[in-house]
Amino acid sequence: MRIDFLRKGALLAVSAWCAVGSVVATPPSNLDGWDLVFSDEFDGSSLDKSKWNSTYNWGHTHNHRAYCVEENVSVEDGCLVIKGESRRHPDAPASCSNGGKTYSLDYTSGAIDTRGKFDVKYGYIEGRFKMPSQLGTWPAFWMLQDGWPPEIDIFEVPHARTDHHYYLHYTKTDWYAGHGSAWDHEASFGGVHSGPDKSADFHNYGLEWTATDMNFYFDDKLVASYNRPSEISQTEAMSIIVNLAIGGWATDNSNPIQVTASDPALLKCDWIRVWNRREPSLTTDTVRILSLDANLCLQASGNGIILGDCSSPSALATLSDLGNGAYRVNFGEKVLEIPNESKAAGGAVGLWGWNGKLHQQVRLAAQPDFDGLVVSMQFVHSGLFVRNTTGGDVVQEALPQKDETAYWQLLPGATEHTDIEFSREEAPRLFYDKAGLLKVYSDQVGGFVWLRLYSASGVLLQEHGMEAEPYVEIPVSLVGGLYLVQFESAYASVSLKLMVY
Repeated sequence: MRIDFLRKGALLAVSAWCAVGSVVATPPSNLDGWDLVFSDEFDGSSLDKSKWNSTYNWGHTHNHRAYCVEENVSVEDGCLVIKGESRRHPDAPASCSNGGKTYSLDYTSGAIDTRGKFDVKYGYIEGRFKMPSQLGTWPAFWMLQDGWPPEIDIFEVPHARTDHHYYLHYTKTDWYAGHGSAWDHEASFGGVHSGPDKSADFHNYGLEWTATDMNFYFDDKLVASYNRPSEISQTEAMSIIVNLAIGGWATDNSNPIQVTASDPALLKCDWIRVWNRREPSLTTDTVRILSLDANLCLQASGNGIILGDCSSPSALATLSDLGNGAYRVNFGEKVLEIPNESKAAGGAVGLWGWNGKLHQQVRLAAQPDFDGLVVSMQFVHSGLFVRNTTGGDVVQEALPQKDETAYWQLLPGATEHTDIEFSREEAPRLFYDKAGLLKVYSDQVGGFVWLRLYSASGVLLQEHGMEAEPYVEIPVSLVGGLYLVQFESAYASVSLKLMVY
């Protein structure tokens, strides 16, 4: 049954200064069950080079007019400070070129990134920043992987100090499907948040990033939410970048550069923190893999995979943790794979002998908004997900938009039981008769009780009231799969799972 996520609550009160010796980081309130995997509170007297490169990892220049150097990055009073100055650095060339444009390098500034020291794929990434006041500056908190696009911008402030931009840049999906990443086929989604003067105070800027969604936050409030699995599937593990650009996009709208010799620009950061969701450990016992959409299980059929009866011996699978975030999924002696190592969307899922290549390795990501262990299954080699089509074929595709055709419930492999007992002595007992009767034994139940029967995906199928009835038969036609049966009285409620084979 689906459960709504809790919305993000306040993390820390906003203050106008960096917190010297700040308290141990705690995750935002919607991140219970997440682990802090990276943080820098900038409490020392110099940049921690075990976490950061002291300029762009690719060099000193990018798509703007500042030459970025280590001496313009400092840590003081519990803050990272990047200074932009109106001076040409003695080591700077006269100009640089990027994206078909040439920029004169009349300014000096700074940048840091985590390339080669820390990368993250999916999670919650947040930082607390105070922008420089001068127009013509372009502070940014962003993320890159090898190649461009994709790029994630948690914030960019190129123009008015009241406005920050947030984006995912990606390759147009029709081009990407056939060719891969391409800078000249770039597209993006995102927006602009207008609010207070972001140079007058510190504010929190955050991103919640999953395989299907990007949710952008400002001061611990959700400002934009995007369900774009096809585009997000282009992202891999990324490094974090913080920089203070001067010129470039910041002057494309005719803004002047207000940085002067007597008035340098200062980008300040109180802290940066990253959390990853704590995944439940996945069983390596024998399981059956149930499609929530079709209510049928994956089943071996020669060298192919079909959807069929969960009670069939050919629906038994075993999971083996490969230790690199991926699993091997065996049906007997054969392993789940994409034949011929195809990366094409729509390619049929099949079975073959284990050879250890990436097209036989599957990432299993638990979906936290379901009861029970529900996962998505993503092939490592292609980045595409195991899905079933309306015709019943099992293929690899991008994740759908707000759909459940890519979600699978891991069910116990054993099928010996028919009458299901539960741990509470007073709880009802259930039995489904293949003749079409749900039999409920509830001799311990007194008073009026509602029985509600749900599908595995949370759809209410039937509702029945019982008045102190020790035994009741409810006519209902159920196909093989997992169901949830909820009993609710004026005093208590209990939810039980029923597996129909």
